[in-house]
Amino acid sequence: MNKKKICIAITVLLLVLSGCFMNNKKEKTPQPAIDKMTIYIASDIHYISPELTDNGLFFTDLIESADGKAMQYIEEITDAFADRMIASKPDAVILSGDLSFNGARESHEKLTEKLREISDAGIQVLVIPGNHDLYSKTAARFSGDGYTLVESVDADGFLEYYHSFGYDRALDRDENSLSYTYELSPEYLLLMVDVNTDKSPGILTEETFDWVKAQLSDAKNSGKKVIAVSHQNVLAHNSIFIDGFVMGGYERLCSLYEEYGVLLNLSGHMHIQDIKTSDKGFTEVATSALSVSPFQFGVLDIEGNTLDYRTETLSFPHYEEAKQFMWDVSYRKAQEGLPEGSSELYEYIADLNTAYFSGHKDEIRWNDDIYEKVCKNNAFYGLYLKSIKDNGLMDETKCTLPNLT
Repeated sequence: MNKKKICIAITVLLLVLSGCFMNNKKEKTPQPAIDKMTIYIASDIHYISPELTDNGLFFTDLIESADGKAMQYIEEITDAFADRMIASKPDAVILSGDLSFNGARESHEKLTEKLREISDAGIQVLVIPGNHDLYSKTAARFSGDGYTLVESVDADGFLEYYHSFGYDRALDRDENSLSYTYELSPEYLLLMVDVNTDKSPGILTEETFDWVKAQLSDAKNSGKKVIAVSHQNVLAHNSIFIDGFVMGGYERLCSLYEEYGVLLNLSGHMHIQDIKTSDKGFTEVATSALSVSPFQFGVLDIEGNTLDYRTETLSFPHYEEAKQFMWDVSYRKAQEGLPEGSSELYEYIADLNTAYFSGHKDEIRWNDDIYEKVCKNNAFYGLYLKSIKDNGLMDETKCTLPNLT
């Protein structure tokens, strides 16, 4: 073979080998640019499998003395939510934790069956766990006037059920938590931050903080806009709802989000619909619990450089009864806390509490005389009412973040 033929043969061989290596490399298929997206957000479903409760005496007493979750209607609520998602066909559905009532494995299994109906309709479902979902010591089956403990799940068990709801398509995952990133579009990155670990529950660990910082740095370098999601809050929405509500290390994370220009954080946990903006302009929307009246979820419209958030309410057969349940719970708690009060006082507090949880603080009719009576008889109730007023009696169900760059 002459020298010229040898050179040609070598060149062809190199091209073939180069082609083989290129074909073996997994290259990400670029997504088309999207001018508009609609994302639905729900939090705190607290789903319980119907096989885990007979709605007997113990379970009924439990929910009637709790925080107004309409657990007796949770099957209707969850089914109505799935049907609404399938009918509305958003670009994605985000569930920001407390997917289950008490972390029971069977509840996770049944819920994922319902979520699969949404994903089978071509809608991406994206989840993170909440404090009720993992390592639960109270996962139980309720029957008659008692209960028996049942199996919960750990992080691996959670992934066993929810791997197809965000994790399988994650751009990156944190090794120390169930945090991950997800590309909503070539322009927008979703940062899902989990702090519900076994060793440091509710606390943003150093390792996860470093991972978050690395993701934000990468996003900045690639020109992506970031929307964050967490279960626990990153901002304090109420002066008396801090410990146990905001995540440990929230100030540090908030500063990091401000530094990197995170557009918005979507959270839940409080069961209260509320919008808070930091002094430096970082905004967090806490979406109220889907399991609590008025059974609403968030809608985030992304168009151009504008984010529009609003709430929408579910409809289901026993909606009115479930709505009344929240009011009745608020009334009874007012009676217990203010035994010397009147029906007028209890009704006022029940109206105020349900308006506060719904995010419609603009509907609260502030009454100084009632407030003074409450303060004299129960200091905590007085502090609670004051904290609501001090945050401003405004509509917390919608906001617009314009001119995002």
